[in-house]
Amino acid sequence: MGRAEKQALAAMFGLFGFGVMTLGPRMPDIKYNLGVSNGIFGMLLSSGSIGALVSLLTMGHIVHRIGVKPVLLVSTFTMYGTLAIMVHLHNPFIYLILNLLCGASWSSYHIAINAQAFHRQKDSGQTIIPFMHGFWTAGALGSAVVASLVARTIPITWHVDTLVTIDFFITMYVIYLLRGVLLKGRDITDSDEVVTLKDIAKSFKIDWFISIAVLCSQTLETMLGDWGSIFAREEIGVNASLAVLPYICFMGGMIFGRISFGTLSKRWSEQKLIRIFPLIGGLTFAIFMYTGYLLSKNYQTLGFTIINVAFLVGGVGISFLGPLFLAIAGRRSNRPSGVIVAEIGALNQILNFAVRILLAWTIHLIGLPMMLVIPALMLTAVTFFAAAGKA
Repeated sequence: MGRAEKQALAAMFGLFGFGVMTLGPRMPDIKYNLGVSNGIFGMLLSSGSIGALVSLLTMGHIVHRIGVKPVLLVSTFTMYGTLAIMVHLHNPFIYLILNLLCGASWSSYHIAINAQAFHRQKDSGQTIIPFMHGFWTAGALGSAVVASLVARTIPITWHVDTLVTIDFFITMYVIYLLRGVLLKGRDITDSDEVVTLKDIAKSFKIDWFISIAVLCSQTLETMLGDWGSIFAREEIGVNASLAVLPYICFMGGMIFGRISFGTLSKRWSEQKLIRIFPLIGGLTFAIFMYTGYLLSKNYQTLGFTIINVAFLVGGVGISFLGPLFLAIAGRRSNRPSGVIVAEIGALNQILNFAVRILLAWTIHLIGLPMMLVIPALMLTAVTFFAAAGKA
């Protein structure tokens, strides 16, 4: 793999993270535009999981038939088109439909670009997947930073429409640059991790131990993406720009944790890492977040500072758990890794949908700050799954 191709492929991941996370920091504005309760808003956000599930179960077959390039072109247009429209909406039902489409297109893009990355990794002999996923995280972090800079001065419509339009055209240009190496349908093999519904149905088997571990390790990230900015803005009372800061801290913690994983894995076993990181990350987040919330009533700056520390440590605690558990799942089975990842992904989308709705309605009973304690405790519980790792 040449340097130019590697840079272009990394740009696809970075642009993907930057574009698809554009709405995350502006969730308070979306909720205000729709004029719905927390429970209804949670249901609307959760609909994206259903779209992603449908795509996960069908897109493997389509990629096998038509190749990576057409899927990237259509999913890029649909994903950024729906994002651009959603910021103008005041009708919850139309938002629901578009969020389903956005979730499906997001998943389609994810499947296609990862198939390309896995194939080029195999051909070149270079380990590029962690590098590519690092660019996605950096793109998502960059999107949050931009939102923080413009949230107070630029309306959400101008902010999101401008960014996704720029992102769309740059992505299309990069696809054009990669046109000679993007996989044709006939070139895709099992090692490219593209799995069809038929592949899953042939040997469908749920590894509940790993599936629950993945759910517990990822729920905090999901809920903070949905509610982190709303929490800071509505519960702490900071302005629109500062409301994005906790999420930036969380993403920064995730990047730091992933960068540090290689060094830590040489010193500590998988079991030790799984015992320590989610325990410290989950408990620190729960205690510091709620303490900061209580202090913010009288000492807003102090309370908000403590909350940012909570988000930072929470990000470190969660950083490498998802990929690590998927690697462990591959070792626990003799089936193709692509099938295992697809099965866990499909089940996780279903469980994630249910948990997001349940926690959103829980806000009505115990409030948003206490609701965020629940996914933090789920992260803490991951320590009990340490036996799955290497000693």
